Amino acid sequence: MARRVLTIAACVIALALPPLNAVAAARAKTVTKTVVGSTVICKKWGPLQLHLKINQSVVGGKVKAFKILAITWPVWPQHTVRSVFINTKALPLLQQQVLQVQSGNIETISGATDISISFKQSLQAALLAAKTP
Repeated sequence: MARRVLTIAACVIALALPPLNAVAAARAKTVTKTVVGSTVICKKWGPLQLHLKINQSVVGGKVKAFKILAITWPVWPQHTVRSVFINTKALPLLQQQVLQVQSGNIETISGATDISISFKQSLQAALLAAKTP
């Protein structure tokens, strides 16, 4: 008899939990916004600054998750013809990596080490900004 009561109580609790999650999901707010990374000086080549377009899921005033939708670099090193050449090749590759892994855990590009390091530094600042509502 006691076992049957416990089984019924467990079933009632299990059936009650999904609606509670649905209520929490209904309170979640999705926001699309642009966050800005810090301006990083790429050694002798010049400044780099990233902008991330993100979707944030905000619950109770806290960011529960975010997804990176796009990355742009309105400020990027154009000091010399060589830096323009390297950066027009490297920046899209770095962008593609971030969009695939959705984090700052990206590989450095051989031949574009300086811009890769600066990209990661600006990206880290933008990712920190993405974690605030």
